[in-house]
Amino acid sequence: MEEALHRVLHNSRFEMSSNPSESIEYMESHGIPVAHIPIISLAKLEAKDQGEISLLRDTASAIGLFLLSFRGATQEESVLSHLPEVYAAYEKYFHQPTEAKAKDIRLDIKASQDLGWKKGRGGESFEFSRDEVALWADTNSGLPQALREQWNRISEFSSGCDDTCLTMLNSLSTDFAVHHRTGQPSDTGLKAVLHPSVAKLSEVGETLHTDGGTMTLLFYMDWSIHAFLSDAERWAFIPPLEGCALINVGDSLQKMSGGELHSPAHRVTQPFDGAKKRYYLSYYLRPETAWAEHHGE
Repeated sequence: MEEALHRVLHNSRFEMSSNPSESIEYMESHGIPVAHIPIISLAKLEAKDQGEISLLRDTASAIGLFLLSFRGATQEESVLSHLPEVYAAYEKYFHQPTEAKAKDIRLDIKASQDLGWKKGRGGESFEFSRDEVALWADTNSGLPQALREQWNRISEFSSGCDDTCLTMLNSLSTDFAVHHRTGQPSDTGLKAVLHPSVAKLSEVGETLHTDGGTMTLLFYMDWSIHAFLSDAERWAFIPPLEGCALINVGDSLQKMSGGELHSPAHRVTQPFDGAKKRYYLSYYLRPETAWAEHHGE
């Protein structure tokens, strides 16, 4: 698939970091495998462009992950324009003392949920669900104080991510969309993650997994997502690309499609030695609770 696709990461419409040591060329010259995966246009999916829809379906079946460009799309304003401030708000949140964040630990959730603040091996996260946003309305009463001043941006960003995921899902098949009806309970939600890199690459723990749920929309700024490209049978790093989010098919969608769509194995790691803080914003579209419970999820 890589050779056949004419739109790859070297496309000049998209930009990497201005730091030369983070460029695709630098990585490849140092022996780091780089994934040249498709860039799919959200604007074209919104316009029901049949060529773009075919590329989406083919990619979701072959490797299950791709980069989604927000340029020119309806959601460009609600998602991309708010992204810097949303990043900054969560950086401020994670910078709090552990005792302050521990107040956000949720004891009212299922074992399968990640709502509230959690600290795990190598990182920490904070997640709220789409259903909770609807309950909070304009009061943002369930949000930590450190995030409340940016609530309008965070809620618009979350809503834009939700609309984006539903556009992709409907482009794949309306048969899948019927399990994601607006107003029906689900575990869909926005998660922010602080996952620092470590001083020595040899000290990085294994994080290999596939994503549960329907699909994941991921924003990240550092080389850190290592994915298995099933069509090429190799592992490679997926570059962070300005104006784009990384999308991957989840386990639930693979199940809904009878295995036609592919939930890819991937991990959070790093290509080189070097400790630094890394932040991620993930929007997890998950099926309605009734569907998930019926299928043992």
